[in-house]
Amino acid sequence: MTRPQLTAYPDNSPEALLRVIAMFIVSDGEVADAELEICQRLGVLAAVGGDRETFARVFDSYCDDLIQHAGTRRTVALADAEWVEAILAPVTDLAHRRLLAQTLLVVARSDGWFADAELKVVRQMLDHWGLALEDLG
Repeated sequence: MTRPQLTAYPDNSPEALLRVIAMFIVSDGEVADAELEICQRLGVLAAVGGDRETFARVFDSYCDDLIQHAGTRRTVALADAEWVEAILAPVTDLAHRRLLAQTLLVVARSDGWFADAELKVVRQMLDHWGLALEDLG
């Protein structure tokens, strides 16, 4: 697999944070309405400095980057470790990391089940950021 080429966003920018949310929502291969609704209801987009329009733009760019990364393959591993780490890398602020980790756990449960791919991404995220579940309480 080639090294992921991503739309460039400044570290800790609203776009970099929103891309992590977009990655997580797509990680199980579905975009569940409940996941988008919980983000809206909890004010997550505003909490990371974004809004629906910015999220839609970041989401589109994320999907474009994912298609580019897939290249000529028929499939791409949405929870591939190298891909996930590339998405997580621009989030360097500990407070942002904690907020995203807490948020993504709530988003994962919002559609009634915790998909294997979502669990894999959460594990990678906690490991990559050096967080434990106890750090999120």
